[in-house]
Amino acid sequence: MESNRPLFCPTGAAASIAVIGGGLSGLAAAHRLRELSPDCAITLYEAGERLGGVLRTTREDGYLLEHSADNFITNLPEAHSLCRRLGLESELLSTLPERRGAEVVCRGELHRLPEGFMLMAPHDAWQVWRSPLLSWRGKLRLLGECLVPQRSESLTDESLASFVTRRLGREAFERLVQPLVSGIYTADARQLSMAAALTRFWDMERDHGGLMRAVWR
Repeated sequence: MESNRPLFCPTGAAASIAVIGGGLSGLAAAHRLRELSPDCAITLYEAGERLGGVLRTTREDGYLLEHSADNFITNLPEAHSLCRRLGLESELLSTLPERRGAEVVCRGELHRLPEGFMLMAPHDAWQVWRSPLLSWRGKLRLLGECLVPQRSESLTDESLASFVTRRLGREAFERLVQPLVSGIYTADARQLSMAAALTRFWDMERDHGGLMRAVWR
């Protein structure tokens, strides 16, 4: 998929390709295949009654409900580039500066995530300490992340749940990271691959020894 050359079978005929699943990944793959080789025959298989996978928008009692992720990060260009090639760029809405941030429910109350906590990397220790989301034990465990030894290089991958619990503690995983990541990937954190889905944080430990060390550097 990295080459821009047309795709052909060994016989020289245009390729015939099956894409399994009509979710966001399947649709994006089919679109990219069409870009790479307009002459190839693409068949998309979807078991459900609709395309889009877990992505769905409904209106209930006057509220607009997004049943999965409704945004993407903009510090990586791929998603924005895809929207532009699809002709959807004019429909993109930026986050309002006064509405930036996220909130999670904890112990029956809505709490704002600490400022500077980017998915799982704490940028501001003071804001983390002030947050009511964590107990004092949970805060000490999270802020002690810089003391956690780097994992063995012999291990090739790790689940999100294992990675965050090991580096930040179980409380930070359950109250901070899990709600955020669930809203993005709608996946089981025990099955979600760090190396595949959250490479940036995987590299932060590999290259710097930890998340906080990477932020400081």
